[in-house]
Amino acid sequence: MTLLPFCMVFVSIVNMCLSLASLEMQILSYMVLGGVILSFLFMLTLIIHSNKISRYGFMYFLFMSTLVGLSFVNQVDYKNAIYFSMAIWLNLMLFRYFSNRIKMILSSYAIALSFCVYVNFAHLLANPMMWVVDDTKEAVGYLLGGNYNQMGCRMMIAVLTNWMCVKFSRLWMINFILVCTVGIATLAIVGSMTSLSMIIVFFAFCLVPSGKLRKIGIYSIFTAFVLFQVFVVFNGRGLENNELAVYVIEDVLKKDMTFTYRTYMWESALNIIEKSPIFGWGLPTSEWYDSNMSSFAIGPHNFILSILINGGVVLLTLYIVICVMTWRSISSYMDRKDAQILVFGLLALWFMSLMEMYPYTIMFFAMMLVSYYKYMPGVVNEKTTTNGGLKNENTDYERKYQQIDCH
Repeated sequence: MTLLPFCMVFVSIVNMCLSLASLEMQILSYMVLGGVILSFLFMLTLIIHSNKISRYGFMYFLFMSTLVGLSFVNQVDYKNAIYFSMAIWLNLMLFRYFSNRIKMILSSYAIALSFCVYVNFAHLLANPMMWVVDDTKEAVGYLLGGNYNQMGCRMMIAVLTNWMCVKFSRLWMINFILVCTVGIATLAIVGSMTSLSMIIVFFAFCLVPSGKLRKIGIYSIFTAFVLFQVFVVFNGRGLENNELAVYVIEDVLKKDMTFTYRTYMWESALNIIEKSPIFGWGLPTSEWYDSNMSSFAIGPHNFILSILINGGVVLLTLYIVICVMTWRSISSYMDRKDAQILVFGLLALWFMSLMEMYPYTIMFFAMMLVSYYKYMPGVVNEKTTTNGGLKNENTDYERKYQQIDCH
């Protein structure tokens, strides 16, 4: 079975990455969503029959069930919460069920994601008025994600997935370079500077020859992410009253103190979070944001703040538990270059999410890539023993197809 998993992966990625409805392709959008629902039901049957439900998957179940439940209680966008849950669970079940054929499933994801990146680039070239003239530049109507702010996260998971396939053949290395090049060109065209910077940083990180330097880079970007989230985002507009922060951002970095008015959005989000800090408000609609947030943009433009709005401390706690479990699944492999690059890519996506409200489907997909790294050829199949001071490695991929419960 190769064609059927590929088809399920393809509809999942198209549903997750391409904004068909915003391009007036409503019928096609419904067809893709129908394909996701059917694929979800099919995979759910296989998973239950094979008894492959893991603790890691159960935490995703708790997270999305909590989100759906809170959305229903608050009478907000519970239908989309259900659709998001199906999309996330579909990807998780595909990774889980085909973990012993990870090369096939990763290749399928890489092909589908590359297709989305290339089609989006062709769409941009065919519609230059969306980006050539500033006065006519629109925030919506883009194929990849619906607007230019959403392109970056989809580009990042495309780059990460292709990187994981590089070891399969030289053709994947060529495609990885092409996806990076097209991604950088696309983000430069639409002017998504945060995403563009992080894609370039990630590509440069792949070229770092020293494992120690790569680890320093990983710890540095994680520290920067935590510090920015705590001392900048959680301050909202209060940051503008900090003289040291004003000096560093405006005089040293030569940046806008409001981060293109994002501090106003963060302040507005913090005010609404204070009204229901434990359970949040469920998954809001755009109309809910317009009615409840004194901000000119839809949403808080920060992923952590969006979690707190959706489910308060309860949902954020579940998210942190999933993050910890993801780290534990790869921590013992952090001396490997490809594992370091994969983790850095995830952290780069987190850093990008400081400035944007990315969908759960994208953020969780990146964590699934990290969590299922141990099933990769040359990783899952490594059985090293020491006999008389000699190291013997069994690297026969086909001979060692076996189910390993890493969770």
